[in-house]
Amino acid sequence: AAPATTTEAPTTTAAPATTTEAPLLMVTDGSGREITLEHPAERIVCVQDNCTDLTSDLGIVPVAQHRGGAWGTAAAYYGTAAADIPVLGDRTSVEEVAAFEPDLIIGRVGEEEVRDALETVAPVYLVDIGGVQTLKEGWADIGVLTGRQAEAEEAIHRFEHNIEHLSEDLPAGAVDTRVAVGFGDSNWMIWDSSSFCEFLHDAGAGTCVFPAQPESEYGSPDSEFAWEFIVEADPEVWVMITWEGSARADSVTEEAWFETTAHREGRICNEDSAGSFGHGLLMLQWAYQCYLNAGWPDIYDHPGDLDVWLPEDH
Repeated sequence: AAPATTTEAPTTTAAPATTTEAPLLMVTDGSGREITLEHPAERIVCVQDNCTDLTSDLGIVPVAQHRGGAWGTAAAYYGTAAADIPVLGDRTSVEEVAAFEPDLIIGRVGEEEVRDALETVAPVYLVDIGGVQTLKEGWADIGVLTGRQAEAEEAIHRFEHNIEHLSEDLPAGAVDTRVAVGFGDSNWMIWDSSSFCEFLHDAGAGTCVFPAQPESEYGSPDSEFAWEFIVEADPEVWVMITWEGSARADSVTEEAWFETTAHREGRICNEDSAGSFGHGLLMLQWAYQCYLNAGWPDIYDHPGDLDVWLPEDH
């Protein structure tokens, strides 16, 4: 008889234990710099005003906010709770920022020197405040870096819905309304003017009377025009928003101011305390309604006191 045979079971090699690592969070900021985080940021430091506009819209409370010198009051978007957010000094130092142990710092394009100094503390994301589209990109990117993509998408949708809703009641021919916009310390046409003017025209709400401006050292258009030119342009609606105590207070007493159609007809959005607000989607919504109220007060209500306005109420 043939000898019995046995077949040994094949040997197996145990698969090595594997661990699933969370994917890196990667975005490209407004300056073109790639930002990478290993986990969602939780401790945010705001070193520019646009940051509190953004953080509040995404439901984030920063561990410190920029509010130096005489630039208005604390971030109005947080209401009375703004007083609980530590304020950075007028001349922010690396040591001061480091003391808050941030895992993400938010600034704006045009202040790369600040970024270069602070990136030894934590990654620095610079928001491009030059227009509506770049602001939306900043909102989306911060949503990624903080694990709040859904909140960012909701905030952008809310902005688009609110603007569309306001624009539905524009009278015929509104796009031809001559508009002058000044956000700054005199009759400066800074980013808000340039992007706000483009925004108004795209919405069919008005046409700014000032020509397009070259890009400044801050990465956004700005210029200052002679009052004689302003009289010649004769805006029908004027939007002037800046901070209390600025040179704007002198601007609105200039004789030329009283010679414009906007002043004669009282079609003016003339507000203090822009220092309480950032350059972002929330501020843009407020400014748009303020403009609409100035232009057509029988159709649009004023958005409310700039010092205490909260986005959830409007």
